[in-house]
Amino acid sequence: MIIKAYKGKLSLEEIKRLASQKIYVFNPNCVVGKEHLIYAYKKAKDAFKKGKNIAREFHIELMLILTGRRQIDDALSLASLEYSKGFVAISEKDFDLPYPREDGLIECREEKLEHLGINVGVRRDKLCDLAFENSALIELQR
Repeated sequence: MIIKAYKGKLSLEEIKRLASQKIYVFNPNCVVGKEHLIYAYKKAKDAFKKGKNIAREFHIELMLILTGRRQIDDALSLASLEYSKGFVAISEKDFDLPYPREDGLIECREEKLEHLGINVGVRRDKLCDLAFENSALIELQR
């Protein structure tokens, strides 16, 4: 799995073109570390394989799991690149995009959990685990 982060804005046409090449892009506020994105990718692939997918499109299913939402509109709202100054991309094949790299956008941060509506509470030592729990909950709701 190849994951890279970039600074810059993508148009909707660019996002669709990348998706057609199996390069999927997301708002970095939804990616709470590389492991979180890899987990969501594998779960989305598994959902399609087992016929348990909610969305018709793979990248939308991936977005649902990444954000821990069942409603597509909610996931789109959280993972949208509309107000983001950067993006995180994932693909099974290596790729390079014509934007400045900014891999720090992938790191686990408390603000990302807040963006996803996850209550951090007293578990500050387990921030990244909370993102996995949020994504795993969608499995229980299928």
